[in-house]
Amino acid sequence: MDMIAWVESDVQTFDVEMLGQAVQVRATPVKYVWDFGDGTVLTTSFPGRPYPERDVSMRYAYQGWYEVSLVTQFSGEYSVNGGAWQPIAGTIEVASEKRWIYSDLRESRLVSDEVPEEYRREPERGPNTLGPQNPDARVETLTAPNAKH
Repeated sequence: MDMIAWVESDVQTFDVEMLGQAVQVRATPVKYVWDFGDGTVLTTSFPGRPYPERDVSMRYAYQGWYEVSLVTQFSGEYSVNGGAWQPIAGTIEVASEKRWIYSDLRESRLVSDEVPEEYRREPERGPNTLGPQNPDARVETLTAPNAKH
């Protein structure tokens, strides 16, 4: 089953006063680096979309806990006293809070109505339940939503 990732990412504007002047700073997200914890790293210029879209998605090859992280790169502009927007040289990277996800590999089979206890919840996170690295993990840049991968 695909693990689908997306982020709500908007242009952010900040109002500050510098040397008695009203300054607006505008930060625009331009790049996203998704690290899925198994060696899979996807870089995109778009934030992804929720299910049923699969713009930013992957499948874990192994069972276990994985730490997922996202770093968003922003470009900047500024305006003084309502004047024209001026570019700010360079970019800034902001890391989102990391999240843990449990990958559970299951096989389809006929069973009775009784669901075994081990299928009702994920195990506690610890050294013995961390998922291994995937030697075939993807490291790639996705250039457009709905890119087939």
